[in-house]
Amino acid sequence: MLRGQPHWLHPALQGLPQDPLSVWLERAWKITLSVLMLALSIALAKPFLNAQMVEKVGRGAHVMIVLDRSASMNEPFVSKGDAQARLPKMQVARDVLKSLVKQGQDDLMGMVTFSTSPILAAPLGNDRAYVQAALEATEAGGMGFTAVARGVGMALDYFADQPVTGARAIVLVSDGGAHLDGKTQDMLRAMFMRQQAALYWIYLRSENGVSLKQSLAEGENIDAYPEVALHEYFQTLHVPYRMYEAENPQAVKAAVRDIAKLKNKPARYLQPVSRQDLSQYAYWLAWLAACALLGMLQLELKQWQA
Repeated sequence: MLRGQPHWLHPALQGLPQDPLSVWLERAWKITLSVLMLALSIALAKPFLNAQMVEKVGRGAHVMIVLDRSASMNEPFVSKGDAQARLPKMQVARDVLKSLVKQGQDDLMGMVTFSTSPILAAPLGNDRAYVQAALEATEAGGMGFTAVARGVGMALDYFADQPVTGARAIVLVSDGGAHLDGKTQDMLRAMFMRQQAALYWIYLRSENGVSLKQSLAEGENIDAYPEVALHEYFQTLHVPYRMYEAENPQAVKAAVRDIAKLKNKPARYLQPVSRQDLSQYAYWLAWLAACALLGMLQLELKQWQA
C-alpha cells in the first residue's frame, strides 16, 4: 500500500549519528566564507605600500654632464670636408653622450646645460630615461654666451647630498672657455676639493679655434684666448683633471670611450621604489576562498539516500 508520506530512516537531524567530518566541514565553510568577505573588503579598500628608497651596491660612478648650449655649438667642426665633420657640434655631442648614458647601469647620472645661465636638465639619479630625454631636448638651438663657471658650480652642488660611495666626475662638453675672476676661481676650487670630484673636459675645437695642446707663443696675450685661460685654471684645481681636444666626431667618441673606462669603481646608491598596490593579493585570496567554497558545496548531500 502506498504511503502518503515518504519513509526515512532518520526522520529528524537530531537522530543522525555524530559525523566528525561533517562538523569540521561546517566549521571550514564558515571560516572560508568569512575569509572571502574579508578579502573582498580589503581588496575594495585598495591598500598599498608607500614609495620607499632601497639601497643598492654596484660598480660605477656619480657623473654630472655639463653641456654647453651657446650659439657656437650649432656650428660644425669645419666648414669643408666630409659630411661627418660638417655636422653641428651639438648634434655630435648629443649622439655620443647618449651612448655614454646607456653604459654602466649602476652609474648615477645627471645633466646641466648652460649658455648665459645654467639650467638643471636632469638631477643626479639612476633614471637613464630622464637623462636621455634631457639630451633629446637639446635639439633646440642654443643662444647666449658661455657661462662655464655657473654651469660647473650647479653640477657640483648636486654632489652635496650624496654620500661619497664611488668615483665622482664632472664631464664638461664645450667649445669655448671663459676668464674667471679670482673670487670665482677660489669658489670653484673649494667646491671641487669638498665634493672630491674629478673633471673631464671634452673641448670641441672649432675650425679656427685655438689648440690647447700647444703653448702660446711668447708675447701673446692670454686674455685673447679664454679657452687657454680656462685650461690653465683647471690644472690648478688639485683634483684629477683631463682635457680631451676633439676636432672631429671620431675624436669625441674616443674621448667618451676613455671616460667610460674610468667609471668602474664600487658605488652605493639609493634607488626609489614606487608605491606598490596590495589589492591584487586580496583578490587572489578571495578567488581561492571562492574555489574552496565551491568545492565544499559539491560535498553537500542534496537528498536522502533511499
